[in-house]
Amino acid sequence: MLPQSIEPPAAHPLKPLVLCVLLALACGGDYVQAQSTVQDEDDPASTSANVTELDIIEVTGQYETRDEAGRNDVFAKDVSNVYMGKEEIERYKGTSVGDLFKGLNGVYSGDSRNSGAVDPNIRGLQGGGRIPLTVDGTEQSTSVWMSLAGVANRNYLDPNMISSIMVEKGPSMTRGVRTGIGGSVQVKTLEVDDIVRPGETFGFELKTETATNAVKPDESSFSNFGKDYRDIPGAYRIGYGVSLPFGRGSDMTPRKGSSGKDLDFNDTAWRVAIANKHEHFDLLGAYSYRKRGNYFSGKGGSQGYETDAWRDDLLANLDTNTVLEVERLPTQYVANYFLPGQEVTNTSSELESILLKGSVRLPGNQSLDLSYMRTDHLFGESIPFIISYAVRNSENINGIDAVQAQFPYSNVKQNTYNLGYAWKPEGSRWIDISAGIWVTQSDAWRHQNGDATFGLPTVDTRDSAWDDYVKCHARSNQAPSSAYCAAVPTEPPDKQPNTNGRYNIVPRALQITSDDRLGVNVSNKFKLHSTLDLTVSGDFTREKLKQWNGSEAAGNDRTEGTSGIHYYAPRAGTREQYNFAFNFNWTATSWLQLSAGYRYSDYWAHDDKTAEQRKHRVDGYQVYTPLAYRRFTYKEIMSDADAADFDDRQRSFYDDEIDWYVNYEPDMLADFLAEFPTADDYVNDGKINGVRYQTSDKEILVPYTGNHKGFAANNPFLNGTIDLNEMVATTQSPDGVAKKYGDSFGHTYVSGAPPPNPWQAPEKIRGHAWAPQFGATAFLTDNIRVYARYAQFSRFPSIFESTQMVRGALGSPLRGSAASRPERAYNWEVGYAHDLTRYFPGLNYTDFRINYFNSTIRDYMDRDYNFNIVHFDKKKLSGIEVQTRIDSGRYFAGFGGSYRLEQKMCDKDYASFIDPIYNRTPACVDGGFPGTFAHTSLQPKYSLDLDFGARLLDRKLEVGSRMTYHSAYENKSERNMSGMSRVLNRPYSWNPIWVFDAYAVYRVHDHLSIDLGITNITNRYYIDPLARVSQPAPGRAIRMGLTARF
Repeated sequence: MLPQSIEPPAAHPLKPLVLCVLLALACGGDYVQAQSTVQDEDDPASTSANVTELDIIEVTGQYETRDEAGRNDVFAKDVSNVYMGKEEIERYKGTSVGDLFKGLNGVYSGDSRNSGAVDPNIRGLQGGGRIPLTVDGTEQSTSVWMSLAGVANRNYLDPNMISSIMVEKGPSMTRGVRTGIGGSVQVKTLEVDDIVRPGETFGFELKTETATNAVKPDESSFSNFGKDYRDIPGAYRIGYGVSLPFGRGSDMTPRKGSSGKDLDFNDTAWRVAIANKHEHFDLLGAYSYRKRGNYFSGKGGSQGYETDAWRDDLLANLDTNTVLEVERLPTQYVANYFLPGQEVTNTSSELESILLKGSVRLPGNQSLDLSYMRTDHLFGESIPFIISYAVRNSENINGIDAVQAQFPYSNVKQNTYNLGYAWKPEGSRWIDISAGIWVTQSDAWRHQNGDATFGLPTVDTRDSAWDDYVKCHARSNQAPSSAYCAAVPTEPPDKQPNTNGRYNIVPRALQITSDDRLGVNVSNKFKLHSTLDLTVSGDFTREKLKQWNGSEAAGNDRTEGTSGIHYYAPRAGTREQYNFAFNFNWTATSWLQLSAGYRYSDYWAHDDKTAEQRKHRVDGYQVYTPLAYRRFTYKEIMSDADAADFDDRQRSFYDDEIDWYVNYEPDMLADFLAEFPTADDYVNDGKINGVRYQTSDKEILVPYTGNHKGFAANNPFLNGTIDLNEMVATTQSPDGVAKKYGDSFGHTYVSGAPPPNPWQAPEKIRGHAWAPQFGATAFLTDNIRVYARYAQFSRFPSIFESTQMVRGALGSPLRGSAASRPERAYNWEVGYAHDLTRYFPGLNYTDFRINYFNSTIRDYMDRDYNFNIVHFDKKKLSGIEVQTRIDSGRYFAGFGGSYRLEQKMCDKDYASFIDPIYNRTPACVDGGFPGTFAHTSLQPKYSLDLDFGARLLDRKLEVGSRMTYHSAYENKSERNMSGMSRVLNRPYSWNPIWVFDAYAVYRVHDHLSIDLGITNITNRYYIDPLARVSQPAPGRAIRMGLTARF
């Protein structure tokens, strides 16, 4: 049975299981022992008279840990990549899950403050499987509906369980990496070696933390679900929801913070991990729990968010020929709503995880790896369009504490299973197998479908007498009118019977998602020659998606407000894809390496929900009549003769009009004469600069089937058929010439032939593609190399793009969704890497790399203005990336920089389609066209990351700091777009962002260390890049922790 409400979970629901598992691991001991072969030296029989004493030979070497290898690969691999190990992750533990990507230069997380998850953005690409994120080889990315703001990609993670993060930028054929059209993110959870020290067989770690800058959320309204709304003082039915008085619903007054100086334990976390290392197998068990309240925003720089620089600058330079309806654009004076230093609602989180891992080493150099992870995440989530509305209407608040809304929590529960197998016989050239099978189960409950948060089961549920009494006498400020309330008794009426709970409050905004995945992968590396390797691989994934709205799941009525929601969001479908690839690596000479490979992909998807609805002939899901044309209407100038005849008729009509008013409407005669004092005034009415245009419209039909392809060539206002600037000779104008066409235009759509079977079941969408990759690396010296890579990659529609809703943003049927072809990327990357250690022999590491990338993605998939999923001509991306590091053992530093040269979406047909008359929108725009998701994926022009630190007191103390800088949001294309450039899925501007963090770790002794960290040291007020909700980031927070190891 589907849940009807979300309640905060009981404290530590996994605790009994966790304690049992950890206790079993702790008691495991070393029961597997090798039989002793050392004889008793006191036994004379065990001694030998013939003993040869050998000289002592000292062997020296350096052990490279997993994290050291990851950091070295940043400069050693021929693909741009960044890496973060366990130490870095725990040094700068931030407030939100999205903070995991801070410090990974050029890697961003979309909507990092409002999702309880990460949405990787690399080089301006994100969502829809463009950047797969895997956790121990399992993929759990899911697309979520955000009401009118559209779709967002979510990857739910527990930072306390993460051991490392490796990011590759751009597609690759790296073995064991599930790559995408924009790159990949590999997350590894805790390993046995993270807990067990080298040379030991058992390890135990207990980590505890607390942090400032958090406050317990106001959860008082959550208990409303299931109550008879009439039992709540001041509550009454309104529309399809329940109006609750202040303090009893979502509305609340945010509290003020103390700039990170508070320590009230509203942000606490702990993790316990136990691991055993045996000769033939390893075991690990870990449990993590973190509970954090809403955070407080910063203060510094908030004045930059008390105005809207984009809008203000646009208005100051307003050109009516290039900008439409700027005055009507919503403002985003976010600091007038989320006041500096105040609580930011819906930012809390409660996260609980259990992790179990095991490895078995089999004979013949074989191994089995098993892992299981369960995560239960309860988090606050704002509703984008409500926040935008509140921010827009806060511009006149002028510093008064604004009312915010604390919505019910979202809840995500995940189970992941993974089984891996490896076989690499010693000395074999032909067998180096790696295989795996994994399963991900993700269930989510989110109050985000756009319906009423607190609603009633049916449309007709109404106790009119009670509602009138409450509005008129309990909450008189809600009274319709004093005259209406005069007839309403002042005593409470008897309540209607609450039969079958018909007056009980239900979560109408609830949407429920079940997203399950199954994956299989296998690869083998053949050593064909001492200089030639061949790697072959294949993988398969199957995804099953089911979604319900809360009202639909409970069998409640759909209301006028939810009918659109019913059609917009819930999807159900099945998707399968398999890939085969091979890649050669050839060491051609001592200084040249070459690689070449091919990837084949095949996919199909089926819209299960539409098929089910059509099977039962549910209205709204039928195949709609396709569109055939877009009809444009316009007016031409009258000929001089026709204009003169028209004026003569108007002049005679003037006297007739006066006579009519005198005889039939004498009271209105004065108004008529005030508007037209003379016959000339009446005759000249409707003229433009003295010129008369036709009163009846002319029309022209442009072929349009719901897909914008080919529209520009057929657009009469662009192809020369109608030239809006064309001038013609006329005596009507004092200048002797006038514009041929008037300023009045319109358009409608013309339908084509109806479908023969409106209830035809949807077919499977299928596709396949080949994609080559090539690479060359030249070692100019032992320390210098240059490389070049060319990679093609094809991305097929995601399950969300393959299972289309049936109505669009304008309420009209979706007839144009046709995203069946794959996106196809053409990527170039060239790079230079230099190990400078030979010039600085006193340093352990001195590395530098720089690379340039250029990508073009054809048939880019995104939504249009009406929520159709369509193909856009192309997306173009290019930029420069730099990475450096220095480490002397005592002091260390690193720097990363990304500079965006180009990030544009191009489609001349769509540009013409959205502004067909004046064609002011350019064919290529920064980010994406209005209404697309690409419009909100525009990265900063440049981003810089600098970190430095020192290891002191014989490495007992480590201190460090990090600076992150992002340039301000800049989208010059918006100057040439119409007012629709900031509707629905609108981007939110950010000012230049400077954020400083610091940490200190002191090792008291081998078993105890103390951690101290400060994030946002200067307490800046800012909006994160790529935010999908207009809300500020956390202010200053101080984190303290203890770690015990045994």
